[in-house]
Amino acid sequence: MSLFSRLSMESRRRKIRMFYELFKPEKHSKVLDIGAEIDPDGDQQLQLIDSYPWRPSLSALNIDENHIEKIRGTYPEISVFVADACQLPFPDKSFDIIYSNAVIEHVGDFERQKKMASEIMRVGKNWFVTTPNRWYPFEFHLRLPFVTWLPGSGYLYAGQIMCYNHAREKYTFFSAKHKHLRLLTAREIKVCFPGSRLILQKVTFWPETIIAVGGDAFTE
Repeated sequence: MSLFSRLSMESRRRKIRMFYELFKPEKHSKVLDIGAEIDPDGDQQLQLIDSYPWRPSLSALNIDENHIEKIRGTYPEISVFVADACQLPFPDKSFDIIYSNAVIEHVGDFERQKKMASEIMRVGKNWFVTTPNRWYPFEFHLRLPFVTWLPGSGYLYAGQIMCYNHAREKYTFFSAKHKHLRLLTAREIKVCFPGSRLILQKVTFWPETIIAVGGDAFTE
């Protein structure tokens, strides 16, 4: 396993542990996992959906029907939904907690990111939302150093010239795979989730992840 994979796995484990420590969900807590996926390696510490002990009160949402079908087949007791995170199909305050790990950077431009945040705050009483830190000097989707320090969307142009293909486990050239990626800064997350507490999670020497924690119990 590469160093980058080990760092990514440790980061995800810490986020899961932090979620449980902060929210202390109970058996009847209604929880929504936006962008839910089953870990392909079966690691129970990496995905909320695999680790959550009270699955009948857990709901899973993903825009990709393939992920939802895998969840439905593996955990039939979980309620599943195929939907856009920017247009959630739930009434206001439907869930006690909303969890979303590394989804908001994939939904489109900043207006859509703000829309996703608005929807999370509309349907959730509390939320735990994570995203990579734009200013970390290594981009883990592309696996390229310092490109996120380029102005504007320069890192995406660099990634179209060369980036790491995670499925093929090698670097490839002239790919548009990550064209919808838009990394956020702490300031932008603060705009998306006003009044929320921001946590900068650090596994290495610099915070790799920004976490917005907010709602009834966490407003500043």
